[in-house]
Amino acid sequence: MKISEIERLAIVNSIDEARQSKHEDAKVHPNVGVVIVKNDEIIASAHRGEIDLGDHAEFTVLEKKLKSDILAGCTVFTTLEPCTTRNHPKLPCVERLIERKVKKVWIGMVDPNSKISGRGITRLREANIEIELYPPEYSAVIEELNRDFIREQKKASITDSINSEQYEKLSKRSLDEWYESINKIYWNRNYYQGVAQTFSHLVEVIGGLSLLASEKKKENIIPENYMPKAIAWWLALCGKLGINSVEEMLWDKFPNICPYCQLNPHIDRICSDKKLASKGPDWATLKKLGTNKMKPKSVGDWQLMFDTIYPVTSTDEYKPIFARLIEELGELSEAIRVFPAEPGYFLSEACDVFAWLMRIQNTFDSKKHNKVGDLLNIGLAKNYPEICLDCNQSVCSCPPILKSTIGRIAHEIPLSKNTLEHNARFLTADQTSEKFGNI
Repeated sequence: MKISEIERLAIVNSIDEARQSKHEDAKVHPNVGVVIVKNDEIIASAHRGEIDLGDHAEFTVLEKKLKSDILAGCTVFTTLEPCTTRNHPKLPCVERLIERKVKKVWIGMVDPNSKISGRGITRLREANIEIELYPPEYSAVIEELNRDFIREQKKASITDSINSEQYEKLSKRSLDEWYESINKIYWNRNYYQGVAQTFSHLVEVIGGLSLLASEKKKENIIPENYMPKAIAWWLALCGKLGINSVEEMLWDKFPNICPYCQLNPHIDRICSDKKLASKGPDWATLKKLGTNKMKPKSVGDWQLMFDTIYPVTSTDEYKPIFARLIEELGELSEAIRVFPAEPGYFLSEACDVFAWLMRIQNTFDSKKHNKVGDLLNIGLAKNYPEICLDCNQSVCSCPPILKSTIGRIAHEIPLSKNTLEHNARFLTADQTSEKFGNI
């Protein structure tokens, strides 16, 4: 497509504006830039959140920068299809453009939000406003700039297609049913991934969850959304090591009582004394006490059981909980290392990690006054609705490392893309052997 110099300049400027977008919260929002051209001259530009966080780029330029200007006959360059829906009393951007009687709108990317996609273009055409799409090489840059937003919208589209009856059914699944379902979806993808890699991914996800304790803000990261992912990777780890039933494994150690003081609710003083007097849980007694008792079913039910054993309050702090979880992850790491010699150690340590994850979720729910178990049941149903949300397949066909992951971590790489400079930081296999080996 042949474009004029002013069109090229406006497109480039709109992309530069999009790169400067500011977001109002941790949710994934699009990066959007807008440029207004009048009489072959750029008269204004803006980006999302430029003046006030949460404001769309079109609103910023039309209502805050050019509110009193006559824009009839102007051309608008926007990196994202204008929105068609806003919460009352806000007016959709597409309607603002129509009101200002612009002549033409260039669009860099169709909105991936299924509630908007294509509707903005249709509405503009209905108003006799000319539409032009950015040349492919510029659209590709915009799509890369918004890869996280596109991914989230694709997931939302899939989850929106699941009706309430299906969600109700998924949210009532037993823990073992989730264990089987999640491992079936990702078994092929995880097959060539070692146990240590699976464990490291669990630790990586818990790292996102730990932002609850550090209170560190990261763009596009909502820490409480990481709990379903943490449970999923815990289930994947158990699958890699061939656990027959995670429910039976948990019930062996937590048959609705604390494994040390054997009480519900647990009492610190008694528990500490019994721990000092013994080398570990009394497994035979726990088995006897668990016989003929009703095991929890859904993940939310397990969460509720742990809440009765180890009650939390809204004043509980995350930091000591995460300190204990890190301790348990260290012990689980040891259990994985010695697994070939003593697999039974994993059975105990995996249970402790699960228990502390439940403690974090119970603390969060207590602080937010949520009903125990509801958020976790819904979170699993939305994140793992019997398909992989990245490739939309019932058996995941994604590559071992997603492109979005490479894109997300690219800015953390300290070296340039110069291959010689990059390779200088690493040894070849022969060089490593020569440097460290005793040959």
